[in-house]
Amino acid sequence: MENEFDDVMRKRTDADLIKILSGSPDDYQPAALEAARNEFERRSLSEAEIKTVTQEIIHEQEIDETKANTPLGVLWKILAFIFPGIILLMFAGIFKSDGYDRKAKEMVKWTLYGFGFYVGIIVLINVLARIL
Repeated sequence: MENEFDDVMRKRTDADLIKILSGSPDDYQPAALEAARNEFERRSLSEAEIKTVTQEIIHEQEIDETKANTPLGVLWKILAFIFPGIILLMFAGIFKSDGYDRKAKEMVKWTLYGFGFYVGIIVLINVLARIL
């Protein structure tokens, strides 16, 4: 019996099929999981091939985790603090879309620190101007 996901799963790599089958079943429709299971069985991969693909998946996950935990550099922090603005927040979005989650969070944080600093300076100048 052909289902709507059979063609899609035939085009998937072995690694993709293993990710789909070993992931959370809530992430996919039951018909998609069934198509992935059927395609995986049809390919009849050996234990060695499955182990190799699994190691590749683990390696990719380690790379992604390392990338996500990369801190923001000092130069970026200085730029975000001294020149806070929309452009630096756009860079944070770019970092996030490239998988650099920590860099994105730190960019937003340092940009907000910069905004706060300048707002504080303006308030301080206004208070001092009224006093003097």
